[in-house]
Amino acid sequence: MAGITPINYPLPLASESPPRRREFLSDGINLRSGELHHNALTKIIQDIDVPPQRHQLYPYPHVEHERAAKALGITSSSIYFTPGSDIAISLILRLIACTTKRLIIPIPNYFGWIDHANLNNINILPIYFNDQCPENFCIKTLLETIQTTPPSIVAISNPNSPTGIEFDSNTLLKISNLCMENGHLLVIDECFIAFSNINHLALLGQPEHIIYIRSFSKGYGLAGARIAATIASPKIIDVLSQERTESAIAGSTWTILHGILAKEEHIKKICQSIIQARKYVIKIIMALRPNWQILPSGANFINIKTNGDNPIELVKTAALGGFYIRDMSSQERMNGYIRIGVGELELMVKFLKQIFPVEYDYSELNYSEQ
Repeated sequence: MAGITPINYPLPLASESPPRRREFLSDGINLRSGELHHNALTKIIQDIDVPPQRHQLYPYPHVEHERAAKALGITSSSIYFTPGSDIAISLILRLIACTTKRLIIPIPNYFGWIDHANLNNINILPIYFNDQCPENFCIKTLLETIQTTPPSIVAISNPNSPTGIEFDSNTLLKISNLCMENGHLLVIDECFIAFSNINHLALLGQPEHIIYIRSFSKGYGLAGARIAATIASPKIIDVLSQERTESAIAGSTWTILHGILAKEEHIKKICQSIIQARKYVIKIIMALRPNWQILPSGANFINIKTNGDNPIELVKTAALGGFYIRDMSSQERMNGYIRIGVGELELMVKFLKQIFPVEYDYSELNYSEQ
């Protein structure tokens, strides 16, 4: 506009990283983003009373913190809450990785790690999955890099996102021990752990060199509430809490979290039903399309290489039935794959009927055999 004085302040240059805008979906079912679709979960959330004061008045973060830590069985000095796991990743890379400026990370991985590393000028040491067979992640290269690199942040997602592949117990123990011996901090992103067979805390404990990031978006179904927890030594928590991000968590979000944690056993049953639905979907797809390749998954989604079928056309077919799945071809090492989120059985039956309208016929007997 005319007459406006130009800015003379020396602004930093904006990053040229690719935009990460989530495509808006006005209707239909989002099976692209790992949201937890289950009617029993929806009912639990509907039954949580959120008084108007939780929107109107400031929460007391230290009170909310103590209550949530107790419900999770974590010492309050060893846990810190943030408005989503992206904020936790940002804090770790900005406040802790700043001393070494190095990040060792398997690729592909959640893009938040790469984006925040670039924003903070962290040197990324990528450990790539095999081009031809993504499930053959090069563990040998990772372990060698841990042993030959000066102290760094070693970040793994387990199960991995976006592949869904899991590190087994022996591998996790090796990674942890080598990180400890070589002065690294090991960060384990547990975003999809609720659909896995691994319990990191039971296996690895809470040694001072491990940081856990636990999102409540996937396994607890609170993607819209925007809350996550970081579990680490009190010394690390003291560093992260300097930013006071717990104060940015809404009172209504704390109320929903407390309500969900009070239903922990119900949530576990819901997640187990998702695991069973995942097994069923894999069984049906492999029976109807034996030439397709499905990556092993410990998450509430599966990745499929649709050999002989165009992934873009499959995405369009699903969308015609109101199901939104993802063509993964733009992600490193994922060319030719589609990603399908897994919800409760009833939902997945409708999805399979949309993708395979002629061949697929749901059978209660077939499902009960899983």
